[in-house]
Amino acid sequence: AKRRPKLVIAQEDRFLMKKLLEEGVPKARVARDFGVSRQAVYDLLKRPAEPQRRRRASKLDPFKEYVRERLERFDLPATVLLEEIRERGYGGGISILKEFVREVRPSPPGVLTERFETPPGRQAQIDWGECGLVEVGGQRKRLYVFTFVLGFSRILFAHFTLGTRQPVLLEMLRVAFERWGVPEELLLDNMPQAIKRHGHDGELIINPRFREFCRHYGVRVVAARPGRARTKGKVERAISYIKKSFLTGRTFTTPEDLNQQLEAWLDSTANVRVHGTTGERPIDRYQREVAALRPAAAFPRFEPGELLVRKVASDSHVRLNGVSYSVPPQFVGKPVQLRVVSEAPGSEFEIPGPSPASAFTRCAGSKNS
Repeated sequence: AKRRPKLVIAQEDRFLMKKLLEEGVPKARVARDFGVSRQAVYDLLKRPAEPQRRRRASKLDPFKEYVRERLERFDLPATVLLEEIRERGYGGGISILKEFVREVRPSPPGVLTERFETPPGRQAQIDWGECGLVEVGGQRKRLYVFTFVLGFSRILFAHFTLGTRQPVLLEMLRVAFERWGVPEELLLDNMPQAIKRHGHDGELIINPRFREFCRHYGVRVVAARPGRARTKGKVERAISYIKKSFLTGRTFTTPEDLNQQLEAWLDSTANVRVHGTTGERPIDRYQREVAALRPAAAFPRFEPGELLVRKVASDSHVRLNGVSYSVPPQFVGKPVQLRVVSEAPGSEFEIPGPSPASAFTRCAGSKNS
């Protein structure tokens, strides 16, 4: 008799057949569904399990437990995790790290958003981000991050504050202008420090002091319609980037220490990374934008602080926001105007000189309990 050729079953089919048999599917049905004889099914059961291929060791293996622990505590991007494990001796690339991060934390589905680009010098977007609570001077304070993004280059300016009142907003804007230049327009949401309301006829009703500031620098105000936060998507993404890539998991001693770390990170990381949208570094695109921006030095200094009147006590102190500050003794017994520069306890304010016509003098009041 002529010997029949040995039937070869593909590896994938063998795996599926075994799985069905383990689940209790009758051998005759498995043979029929896969077009083989019952004997081939019996032979498959008799065959010893194939040895598993040995997995190649990965450079990431010694650091996987650390990465997994960090992702359980914080929603960190792979770029931040890469910096952390490189400090611990990791010598591999980011691709295998990203693959592992996807395994541990699958990415949520993206949202399609229409992108709107502006020419150099045209627009900056601004907003506040809430960042939880911090302890300052024995008290729990809410922490915010003011963020300013130039639309063309994506250059970032950011600063953590303990309040969002109008004097703080104007001070932050003035510093941002001095750092990177003055754009033609500011795009923002309907924050009450800047926008009073949208009129029924579409007219934008701007807060008088904010309007004065913008007229001082020749900046046009554009406000997103209520419920249209994606209109200012560049700054929304920038705030999310700062929270995830800078703030998450970071330690600091004081708000001043945190801002020093933030400034260093902006210069060394945020503004020199390859931007995911433009494919270029913000600092490189800024070189093509700076000529279209007006230097803040071309404008007189705008004093954004709120003016308050206080009488200097006999111990040469005034009280501001529940805190006593020492002032020069020549003001004892006199009412003085205070220009609030910051809302942080123990921060600086300004008082006028001895004569009404004199300029304001910056005074770093020493805080007394």
